[in-house]
Amino acid sequence: MNFLLHFIFIASFLLIYIIAIIILKPFRIHHKRPVSTVFIKVSYLVYLACFMLLAYLVLFYSAGIEPEEDTEEERILNIFTLFSVFAFFVPNAGIMIRRRIRSWRIPYNYLITALNFLIAAGLVWYIIDMPWQFR
Repeated sequence: MNFLLHFIFIASFLLIYIIAIIILKPFRIHHKRPVSTVFIKVSYLVYLACFMLLAYLVLFYSAGIEPEEDTEEERILNIFTLFSVFAFFVPNAGIMIRRRIRSWRIPYNYLITALNFLIAAGLVWYIIDMPWQFR
């Protein structure tokens, strides 16, 4: 039964990722902004892969140990929660509103690309740093 649940989540995450690729069309060349447009789309796909991997690991392999008092671990957990909320909303909002930006679109694309890569690096750091309980 546990294998089936893992399979369903992996299949769902892969389906979401494939739909994101289909919608974004990351390697379709834009005539006015070819480089910055590819960068923002590819950086979003890298972020999305890191975020879904972290979500999968948290769902199935998190330690489940909550600190009982105000310790350093609790502060780190609060920072992780705050970063996770930030990491969920900023790249998604950035990719959705990019078409509404007209006058400074190229700097906007590079700014959101940098944010996406920074957030993806933070997510990878959390993935490496967390004590996962693999069964």
